[in-house]
Amino acid sequence: MKLPYIGILLLLVFGCCWITSDAAPKSQRASSSCGYASCTPSKPGVINVHVVPHTHDDVGWLKTVDQYYYGSKTGYQRAGVQYIIDSVIKELVKDPARRFIYVEMAFFSQWWQEQTEEKKAVVKQLVEEGRLEFINGGWCMNDEAGTHYNDIIDQMTWGMRFLNDTFGECGRPRIGWQIDPFGHSREQASIFASMGFDGVFFGRIDWVDRSQRKANKEMEMIWHTSNSPGEQSSIFTGIFYEHYSAPDGFCFDVVCRDEPFIDNPKSADYNVVKKVNDLVAHIKAKALSYATRNIMLTMGDDFNYMSADMNFKNMDKMIRYTNELGNGVNLFYSTPSCYVKAINDEAGSRPWPTKTDDFFPYSNDPHAYWTGYFTSRPAYKGTVRKANTFLQAQHHDAVAGTEKEHVSQDYRLRLHDSVVDCQQDVSNSFSKMLPIGSQPLPQQEFCLHLNVSQCAITESSSRFTVTAYNPRSHEVTTYVRLPVTNGFYTVLDPDGSEMIIQLVPLVALQSIDAERPKSTATHELLFQAAKIPPLGHKTFYIIKTSTGRGQHSAIREKQQSTTVRRAKTGEKIAISNGKLLVNFDANGLIESIVVDGETVMMSQNLMWYAAMNEGNSNSIFDDRPSGAYIFRPNGTDATPIAMQATLIVQTGALVSEVHQKFSDWARQVVRVYKGQSDVEIEWTVGPIPVGDGIGKEIVSRVTTQIPSGGRFYTDSNGRQTLLRRRNFRPTWTLNVSEPVAGNYYPINSHIYVTDDEGNADTVVALVNDRSQGGTSLQDGQIELMVHRRLLYDDHFGVGEPLNEPGDGPGLVVRGTHYLLVNPSLAGIHPISLIRPLAQQMFMRPWLSFSSTSLSFTNWKNNFNMQKSGLRAPLPDNVHMLTLEPWRDGTHLLRLEHVYDIGEHSTLSEPVTLILDDLLADYTITSAVETTLGGNQWASEVSRLPWTTADDHQQPLKVSTKFQPVGKTSVTLLPMEIRTFIIQMTPND
Repeated sequence: MKLPYIGILLLLVFGCCWITSDAAPKSQRASSSCGYASCTPSKPGVINVHVVPHTHDDVGWLKTVDQYYYGSKTGYQRAGVQYIIDSVIKELVKDPARRFIYVEMAFFSQWWQEQTEEKKAVVKQLVEEGRLEFINGGWCMNDEAGTHYNDIIDQMTWGMRFLNDTFGECGRPRIGWQIDPFGHSREQASIFASMGFDGVFFGRIDWVDRSQRKANKEMEMIWHTSNSPGEQSSIFTGIFYEHYSAPDGFCFDVVCRDEPFIDNPKSADYNVVKKVNDLVAHIKAKALSYATRNIMLTMGDDFNYMSADMNFKNMDKMIRYTNELGNGVNLFYSTPSCYVKAINDEAGSRPWPTKTDDFFPYSNDPHAYWTGYFTSRPAYKGTVRKANTFLQAQHHDAVAGTEKEHVSQDYRLRLHDSVVDCQQDVSNSFSKMLPIGSQPLPQQEFCLHLNVSQCAITESSSRFTVTAYNPRSHEVTTYVRLPVTNGFYTVLDPDGSEMIIQLVPLVALQSIDAERPKSTATHELLFQAAKIPPLGHKTFYIIKTSTGRGQHSAIREKQQSTTVRRAKTGEKIAISNGKLLVNFDANGLIESIVVDGETVMMSQNLMWYAAMNEGNSNSIFDDRPSGAYIFRPNGTDATPIAMQATLIVQTGALVSEVHQKFSDWARQVVRVYKGQSDVEIEWTVGPIPVGDGIGKEIVSRVTTQIPSGGRFYTDSNGRQTLLRRRNFRPTWTLNVSEPVAGNYYPINSHIYVTDDEGNADTVVALVNDRSQGGTSLQDGQIELMVHRRLLYDDHFGVGEPLNEPGDGPGLVVRGTHYLLVNPSLAGIHPISLIRPLAQQMFMRPWLSFSSTSLSFTNWKNNFNMQKSGLRAPLPDNVHMLTLEPWRDGTHLLRLEHVYDIGEHSTLSEPVTLILDDLLADYTITSAVETTLGGNQWASEVSRLPWTTADDHQQPLKVSTKFQPVGKTSVTLLPMEIRTFIIQMTPND
């Protein structure tokens, strides 16, 4: 029996390597006392101190994931996660009053698989009694700057599926615990709220912001994380007094040197009274910065609790003696969930302060802006983005690029091996999906080096097919570029029609010979893959002949023509595609872009900042160098790599492009494709020269005359768009100590400038293909950092400079920016032009190849060359974010509204879908709504209510659980994501 198309499609769209056997939300057992029922009550009239034992276990940083789990390579760091969990479980069993929280499911799930059934039963009891509580619940504690919202949701869901399968309702996280990421995004908090969380805590905010909040008792607030009305996306937010570690003098871990409690009065070292007095002083000082009489005391740090008996024995004494001797304080073991419940109970209708922006950029001293990691390890960031369809690699020291070099290599190896494994699964799926009869489908291959124009099948085969799979919910038209050897080619679409093609020579300025030693390609075969079906595929049949003879020879020769010439020194040139005209000045740089007859003057260049090197003063603040985390240029001016570029110009029927060479290590290709409204800028940078002893940070800068009034706009994790103002923070006064780095923000999707607010007429935007740092340092200007090579460590723990070797002499990176220019908005919101392009660039069609001896007719008779998984394309403002196997006979479905309020005259309105009409080969027979994480029925959600300073409470809007019969309608509000567990039956 052949599986219906959508049955295979489910494994292709949203992660072929992600299947569990039992993942439906489970209700809490009647005998369980987990959740808020397990909380120790606070006492009136005293400061209630919630002692929260925890460990922060990086899923890779100084050591690899396996090295951290097994505890090897102690020369890098003494840390072994398996021993931490073993030790903690042993100590929790000893005393029912003890509590512990755990976060990283990548480690816990591995530990769980190694345990006996007896040990698993013990752990389940601890979870059901609320003594072991899971917080956050994702596969890792993801970074918030360099991650796309799609990735965040996936990795959180992956971890919470494990918890739900293993522990049921008692394993459900209630609190976000982002204690170590280097800045915090509004979209991340919005995701937590939509997952039903009651709060989120973190440790890192700007040092000036923290000082002001301490003084004003605003360390806790309600964060409004969406422009949409209602409070579904608001969440209680708490900031730690200092770090997430224990107070000074009270780290009782085996890696610490603080004195333990010595409680023998006869001992000369007896210290109980002193330690209690020190702790009470700390507690009372801390309490001055918080609004209630409940405070949290975090007791843990990175990879603490390998010998948990030391920790718990001393914490037991700390609690006992402080309660006996302390003045007006009450200590007890607790969890972040119980802390939130306690302050919610105490505060009642007390109005809380609110926040609507985000917590970027983060700095912890006047010269330490953590904005370099927005770009660090750019090649890896690009790999993560490309692998998004298959895999997740979102840890805050992974995608951030702040790990040691050998750990980065391990990440890359894991990504590569897993992508290859998943691609084999995809090939197997195609072998079931494409055949019409008994003829087996040839093995599908995937070319991982198309970015350097290398693909064995396309270079060596005389007949081959290209199957383009479109993961989006709408038809997509894109251009396909394939590395080939010189010759004559025919490309046939599924109807057998010969397509217009262009053979584009690989010129010396474009190729990277060191990166493609096995390639024989001399050209790229270019054609337009038009109208690839939504959630579907389209196959193209390609024939190579040695001559141009044949019935199509006249057309073929015309199609293949590309004019190539080297521009003369000082020559002004232009390229056009009928919609856009790009003018280059006498120095070979972009001078202006003409759109529909209107000219926008601009320049674009690759430039570099000299990195601050390590100095010789006694102050690390003054001598802080640029490093993996920190961006600190030596001065405020970026230097052009070259004032003049050498040009090669290629023009043709489908694409015209200008190849710019600025130096031996910096090149660009500026392209305009027929029919498209954006300019593609493909940059190649590296190896960055550092022989002069100066680290360098490379940016692509676009400068226009737009009067942007100090304002620019950036995305939040690829979803929302936030207003930024140069040298300004919305909730506190900024002292401009680093005028460049202090204005950098994370860019995962887009950055743009428009005319000053209220008179928006012209927009200039850059859409990127990976996470990067970006800014607008002058009106009308935007820049994105593309590469960094540094010579000093920035002294924040990684212990080595960010100096990636690549193949030896230094890393070469290639990436793409998409420049969008519109000089006549005429009331159109800029984001309505940018968002469709950004979505298409994030979810580009991916290609598979097969060599064949079959004729086109035989191929078409044996294999399905075009099909969609949807009955019809979804509305332009709706995206199917998730469709994946979930449980026996069920699937997880997420639908999202991709426009915010006010972004479009019609597409920003609510939209209603009929689920029955969604899929081509299936009918949805039932749908039960869940939270965003898929681990709790929406009808069972009951978030804690809060009163804010604007006098309204913050309950979660909950759609009711339903088992529909007949047509099922779902209405999406602007920026809303709704999640369902669905059942389907195949159509006859």
